[in-house]
Amino acid sequence: MFFGSILLLGCTHINKFLYQQEPIVSNSKIHKIKMSDYADHLSNLSKSVLENRDIKVLKISKKNNDYLNEVFQRIVSNNELLLPKETQPKFFLIDDRIPYIFSLPNYQFFLSKGLVKKYFKNESLLVSALCFEIVKSGRNLYPAQKVFPLGFIQIPQLLSLVRIDLETKIEVYKWTYFALRRSEYDAMALLNWIQTQNKNTLDFSWQIRDPRGVSREEFLFKNFLVSQGLNQEKLPEINSSKMFYRFQDSYK
Repeated sequence: MFFGSILLLGCTHINKFLYQQEPIVSNSKIHKIKMSDYADHLSNLSKSVLENRDIKVLKISKKNNDYLNEVFQRIVSNNELLLPKETQPKFFLIDDRIPYIFSLPNYQFFLSKGLVKKYFKNESLLVSALCFEIVKSGRNLYPAQKVFPLGFIQIPQLLSLVRIDLETKIEVYKWTYFALRRSEYDAMALLNWIQTQNKNTLDFSWQIRDPRGVSREEFLFKNFLVSQGLNQEKLPEINSSKMFYRFQDSYK
């Protein structure tokens, strides 16, 4: 008891001494990172991808780029209150057999050839996956992390920087669902996109941090659909456009 009192008294004096000292650098002089600063920094990482010799970016033809831009414009123009329109989108196709899709701020979208070739079996899946990233990019929904130096960056590292937590992701899924509906796309196909990842967690290991997490995503999104009075067991089949098949055939 005696030694405990001495220890407590000693710690109190040490803490008092430490807190009375002038900081080495005044807090007012420390640059505080704003979300806008972080978004700009994150946006510039596209240069690191494009300049990395280990990452091969495939050329997207004008017709295919016009098609992706048409999907983008249809979603954004029908969701003006949710998504800003000032920035023109940029699409990049990476020559990689591993499936993934991600976005950076300022409407920059990256898709892998493996995703297009193996998993985008219909247009609704592509639109659902892209719409999710449009919402993320348009709303700057990226977790603020420590500032990292510009330079060469690998895809797994970049995916870890743009990954959002489960709670936020579910909210983005809901926004995506309504954005698809307002754009007269197949909003129920969003569940198919989640299920595709859940059934192929090994293939999507770069995109998915925790396989159990995507199972939870499917469960929570199904609950959301039920709350909307929808039966997720009866998913409508909507034909894909000729432009989609041309886009898909370009990368077989």
